[in-house]
Amino acid sequence: MTHQLEITAEVILHATEDSRKIFEPIFDLFQINEDEFTIEKTLGHYGNTITLAKITLVKKRAEEFIKKLASKIPKAQMKELIENMDMHFEDTSLFLRIGKNEIVRKEISLQQNNAIKIKIKMPVYKKDQISKKYIELLTV
Repeated sequence: MTHQLEITAEVILHATEDSRKIFEPIFDLFQINEDEFTIEKTLGHYGNTITLAKITLVKKRAEEFIKKLASKIPKAQMKELIENMDMHFEDTSLFLRIGKNEIVRKEISLQQNNAIKIKIKMPVYKKDQISKKYIELLTV
């Protein structure tokens, strides 16, 4: 399964946020190098700088990322995610959001607001198998 697994993570940083406080824990937790991110800068509605950092991991690197991520999600949140997994799909991709405030403390918490967006993509050829395949991936 590793050969077709792909992870895309996006971090949106506002001018008032310290990027080092966000990225250093990401580098430590997931063994990702700073130069692996593509960085885009744009201006917000009020002229403030907004930075979009994006990374795509494939194959073995994606699998390692998933293992580290899944091992750090609190058990209660993992249980809730598994119970409501269908709410996190688009086609055969699973979408998760982890809190930026928690990542600063080197903790993982599933959040909807002020979050790092994570897209997990793997081919699933039978629609009725999507949840099962992702549960297997997250609980190994």
